[in-house]
Amino acid sequence: MKDDLSSIFHKPEFKELLAKYADMLDNHTSVYFEADEITLLAEFYASMGNIKASEEVVDYGLSLHPDNLDILIFKCHNLIAKGNTNDAQCILNTITDQNDYEVRLLQAELYLAQKRTQEADALLDQLYQDEKDIDTMLDIAHVYMDDHQKKKAHYWLEKAYSEAPENIGVLEEMASYHFSFGNPEEAVKLYNRLLDEAPYTLDFWHNLIRCYIRMYQSEKAMEAIDFAMAIDDTNLITWELKSNCLLLENEIDQALECLFYIEKHTTEKPYIQNIIMSIYFIVQDYQKVLEYSDKIIASGKLPYFEMASLYHKRGISHLRLENQPACKEDVEQGLAYDNHNSELYLLKGELHLDEKKLEDAQTAFHYGELFAEDEAEAAAYIGTAYFHNEYWEQALEYLRKEEELNPDTMHSNYYLIAYCYYRMKEEKLTFTYLVRGAVFSSSSLKKEEPVLSPFEIDEHFYELAKDIFLKIKSGEINPMEYLNE
Repeated sequence: MKDDLSSIFHKPEFKELLAKYADMLDNHTSVYFEADEITLLAEFYASMGNIKASEEVVDYGLSLHPDNLDILIFKCHNLIAKGNTNDAQCILNTITDQNDYEVRLLQAELYLAQKRTQEADALLDQLYQDEKDIDTMLDIAHVYMDDHQKKKAHYWLEKAYSEAPENIGVLEEMASYHFSFGNPEEAVKLYNRLLDEAPYTLDFWHNLIRCYIRMYQSEKAMEAIDFAMAIDDTNLITWELKSNCLLLENEIDQALECLFYIEKHTTEKPYIQNIIMSIYFIVQDYQKVLEYSDKIIASGKLPYFEMASLYHKRGISHLRLENQPACKEDVEQGLAYDNHNSELYLLKGELHLDEKKLEDAQTAFHYGELFAEDEAEAAAYIGTAYFHNEYWEQALEYLRKEEELNPDTMHSNYYLIAYCYYRMKEEKLTFTYLVRGAVFSSSSLKKEEPVLSPFEIDEHFYELAKDIFLKIKSGEINPMEYLNE
């Protein structure tokens, strides 16, 4: 949270720099940039999640300034972030002055990435012995924070705080620490102290807003947003945080208005268009999903690693709009970007079910499960797909599987399981699960969840379930004998 460069990126000078670089790319020419301009551009693209563009800036910068320390260090940071520690070490070894402060700090970071903890600790301790000041303590704490070593980061922050409790940098790093490690309440106190000292610093307001959003305190977040807007009502980070707060309050239309403002004024339109598209996907406005995905694809600037997710949303939209051929094309396009994407395989399986290709669906679902980060979610998706397509035995299998993987879903599945048995003409088991549904999930009888409610598709089944519920309520049926296997 500390390194919020939004105020720099929003300045006219940076916009001119960005336009100059974009013009160079569009016209396939070579333009000279100072080394600090290169690192600023690289930082901008990294902050937008466009790592590929950040790396391209760095590589171009090295063609202009092959020995520049800041650019070399930035390249090493990118490599470490990608897990390419050997390549980072090779570049680090080429730097002439191995005793440079930033080089030693980077070497410690690299040691931590390589799990060489003792060597990292020793190097950082020696760094402090050589340069005993507040900034060194904060830099060491930051290295440990980046490696998620909470206790060691806290040790160095407390050491800095004990020596300089009013130091702005110390308070800022301490606030970042508390936010990063799940204590936003303490971070709020520190950001308010910082704002007492520097009330016109947008970065502090932005981080305070993030804390309130993390704490689900939307009213306080909106108050802080109003202060930030009073300082600069054109700052795009403030507008994005406002959209996040409005989403927290489920004010979808107002949140979208904020995002439309950003879309109009930002130089990185695909980034914000991807957020807009995701919101439309959540609210199931599938035509808008397709409209925005078209814009993003046409730009060719969305980070490579996000393209599979885009094609998944696009494919779902086409399928829900009953355009199966377009859905099939989206799935294949998405898998070309990531052939281990669980969501795309699950969608592929659902598409095959729509085409009545059961064996192909089962193959796709197998890979969807294999690559899934959450097996229970994958099982739920597959069970739902089978249910919608009236494959009752298969739906039953995956509803059961979902319960095994996530027992919290057991009660909500009772009526679905009952309906599968009902369609399979298993009267005894149908009755058993209707009783269980009446005991544990009778609210479903109100038809409040029509997406997968059997009561919405079968009136006779609804009447049967309602009759059993009433008989249990009146004492005609004793449910206890049906509650155990």
